[in-house]
Amino acid sequence: MSVTATLDSYLHNKSCDYDTVPHSFSSTASESALMAAVPMKQVIKAVVLHDNNHYMLAAVPAMNKVMLPQIEQITGCHTELAKEAEIERIFGDCELGAVPAIGQAYGLDVIWDDSLCEDDDLYIEAGDHRNLIHIKREQFQELMKNNPHGHISCAPEELYDLTHY
Repeated sequence: MSVTATLDSYLHNKSCDYDTVPHSFSSTASESALMAAVPMKQVIKAVVLHDNNHYMLAAVPAMNKVMLPQIEQITGCHTELAKEAEIERIFGDCELGAVPAIGQAYGLDVIWDDSLCEDDDLYIEAGDHRNLIHIKREQFQELMKNNPHGHISCAPEELYDLTHY
């Protein structure tokens, strides 16, 4: 596959320049970073959430975990992780487990982590398990300009402490 038709069309319509970075098969965003030899903090992981009324996507660095209390505080909605069957219906032209972090292309609201502004180069799953999309930080920020953001993720070992204060 490469870049999904839905994502490619969306990025083209937004005049977003990108290139693709092929890599060996990977099953997670963290593995994609390793296989593509790019820093994990620059690969954006997509986490699909729902609040009983609609779906949304959280865009966070690949090595981090989402912090649902912080997302709920920003959005004002109680959120839960979506199930695989739900994700498969929304991202029909993507391989399962290779969801692009540009949820707007699929009609989803997106909330993104502020730490994604720290690096000039960012990488996003292309919709398959063998390619990443490479975009510049400025392009990512332009795509996300109307979406809420904040400190919504942390390292896995910090998750317990951050959700209990």
